[in-house]
Amino acid sequence: MSTTHKIIRYEHELHREDYPWPTFSAAEFARRHDLVRGFLADNDLDCLLISGTCALWERGWANVRWLSNFIGTMELDAYVIFPREGEPTLAILGLNARLPDRIARSVIPDVRGALNTSVIVVERLRELGLESGRIGIVRPAPWLSIPADHHAALAEAFPRARFAEFSDEFWKLRLVLSDEELACLEEAGRIGDCAVQAVIDNLRPGMAERDLFAIIYDTFAREGGEIPTMVLAASESMYHPVSGFQRPRPIDRTVATGDVLLLELGAREAHGYEAQTGKPIIFGPPSPECEDLLDVMFTAYQQVVAALKPGCTAKELRAAGQVIVDRGYQIVAPLVHGVFNPIDAGPFVGTSHRPDKDIVLEPNMACCVEIHPCTADVRRGVFIGDTFVITPDGARSVNKLPPVLTQL
Repeated sequence: MSTTHKIIRYEHELHREDYPWPTFSAAEFARRHDLVRGFLADNDLDCLLISGTCALWERGWANVRWLSNFIGTMELDAYVIFPREGEPTLAILGLNARLPDRIARSVIPDVRGALNTSVIVVERLRELGLESGRIGIVRPAPWLSIPADHHAALAEAFPRARFAEFSDEFWKLRLVLSDEELACLEEAGRIGDCAVQAVIDNLRPGMAERDLFAIIYDTFAREGGEIPTMVLAASESMYHPVSGFQRPRPIDRTVATGDVLLLELGAREAHGYEAQTGKPIIFGPPSPECEDLLDVMFTAYQQVVAALKPGCTAKELRAAGQVIVDRGYQIVAPLVHGVFNPIDAGPFVGTSHRPDKDIVLEPNMACCVEIHPCTADVRRGVFIGDTFVITPDGARSVNKLPPVLTQL
């Protein structure tokens, strides 16, 4: 075997207690692994290849992390190879397999590294005797599957095996949150609230848009949030708007009196759980056009939140947000989406560019409500969003800042 394809295992004694990474209890990981074994049996699968990647503000690690606690650094991909019979294997970049602090994150003991992780997948499937097996693939995000060369390697090595995708089905395992997961979501909500409050307390006219981003990132780091994470923000004139959609990076612009701030923050706590939030902030009184947008935004927010309850469907959520369209605006973001990554792992409701994805809500599921009405040319818009946990009789927000307009 060439050096390029060499499989690396850490060959020294490893003391995981030396590396206090955030993690969950052994009972929580046992619960998750039991769910996967049940999934394999229910779907008559011999093995799952659960893939991860650094895409989407590192959200692409979500499923690998859920099963192993591992999150990569420079990896383009990783896998949890989870057989129906036998123990799971974590396949990662070869460099990180040499580093004890990296592999110490994994609660899966069998960690193998290679420059191309497909080599590990092929090796492990052969060890398991699955040359003719039925193997499910779980991709890390919508429209982003495992690499083409990995597909080719699997097809060449296992011509008699049957490979099929089970991404949507797999995500349903995660929709009802455990108590440990709910605690993480609450912490993510707190961090997001801190960032919004820091913007209110510190941003003033005359500061640069980059200062807006600096306040947010500084707060996330100080409060124990993960970075990188999703930050979408912008300052726009209410009287001469040029974009109703927030930006992933600042432009060379000075915040001014008469501006409206667009904030959509994907605050993520140390275990990787994300609670999106954002509140409307304006400098000075609202223009008539902005005032109308804010009115329809708050109306839709209140109606969508009121609809959140066990048994609620996409049809009801879309109807709750229909006021945006009825008032002559367009919906540019989902009214409701899931909290996992990808965000459409749960409900995904309300956009004009993608069909609704319906999940019937039940207690301890979670979702983000984001109301983002824009004019037809998308030059003028406003935003509000919070993350909710479904309760037996409704929903509660993990974000404690009130959903109100702040005028500075």
